[in-house]
Amino acid sequence: MEVGSKWVTDQVKDLVKNRQLLVDALSPLGEGAFKGGEGAIYLWAKLPEKFTDDFAVVRWLANKHGVVIIPGSSSGCPGHVRISFGGLVESECQVAYASERLKKGLEELVKDGMV
Repeated sequence: MEVGSKWVTDQVKDLVKNRQLLVDALSPLGEGAFKGGEGAIYLWAKLPEKFTDDFAVVRWLANKHGVVIIPGSSSGCPGHVRISFGGLVESECQVAYASERLKKGLEELVKDGMV
């Protein structure tokens, strides 16, 4: 209560920016492949149909592209992944999701598979 509404407003602005970076990073999965982010600090993304083992995709992304996300199966949603955009400053979120890691990994996944 002591920090007031300005602090809350500043936090929400950062979340909005990070959410947009994540939405851009998920674009290789196609239009409508993700949901969430309203009232939560994460998005759900549906993997392409041929990737039924979301744990394998998560391991591949971590090992090859250096980004760690949550397999949907761990939350009862197989074939999906869960990605948080809270708790990161914008510059860290941009490196992790938008330009260097997640987006590049998803582009490769969709184009070539887990090679």
